[in-house]
Amino acid sequence: MPESCFLRSALFAQHGLHGIFSLRCGGVSRPPYGSLNLADDTGDDTASVQQNLAILLGQSGVSAEPHRARQVHGCDTLMCSGAGMQHAEQADILISRDGSPVAVRVADCTPILLTDPVSGIIAAVHAGWRGTAAGTVMHAVRALLTGGAKTDNIVACIGPCIGPCCFEIGGDTGEALRQSCPGADAFVHSRDTRLYADLTAINRLQLEHAGIGRNNIEVLADHLTGDGNAACTCCNSAHFFSYRRDGKASGRHLAIVAPKASA
Repeated sequence: MPESCFLRSALFAQHGLHGIFSLRCGGVSRPPYGSLNLADDTGDDTASVQQNLAILLGQSGVSAEPHRARQVHGCDTLMCSGAGMQHAEQADILISRDGSPVAVRVADCTPILLTDPVSGIIAAVHAGWRGTAAGTVMHAVRALLTGGAKTDNIVACIGPCIGPCCFEIGGDTGEALRQSCPGADAFVHSRDTRLYADLTAINRLQLEHAGIGRNNIEVLADHLTGDGNAACTCCNSAHFFSYRRDGKASGRHLAIVAPKASA
């Protein structure tokens, strides 16, 4: 079940880490950003967003503000250290080696948290369809390996995103996703003459192609419904923001990774 305003990764907890995925409830923002909006560049009141962040950190046990960046649906990496902040740099992969929390914002895109708990390196990855087509999470794994991680040690958690039930796409997008890694074509399918894609499954497949063992990959189940399926942000308006559903006025979630001992 959700812990108030967030979901927690059981796999990361086993390794002494916070793996946090915020929900939309429990905050102070007014509609259409109600209520735990964590983005201050979509029209919401900045003070409300800061209060929402304080609520999330307080309830989750992450005691330091996470690093965030300007996300542009690419593969750029930002190395983070020291006090957390909102960076001006563009990056969809944020990495920390000194225990500083890192986070990505989402509202349908796929959030992925990574760590090698032996070396202590952590990463937060933002993978919308463009990032998924570009293999952003595979770039992130390579960056962790360059930073001293070992493939056998890396664990990953894929958080809630738009599901194949709702993610209708065009032909060009479908082809880009099919070509993103071997086997990805199995997760782009037609239904009633329309094309849909499963971003969760494609990113999991990319992690496996990057050498991450299946047992080291957690797909955060939708405990909100109890059906064991991956959560769809577009379907579940009670718990999730969705750009596809609500447009530019949608709020944003945060996915945060931080070592418990130093966060």
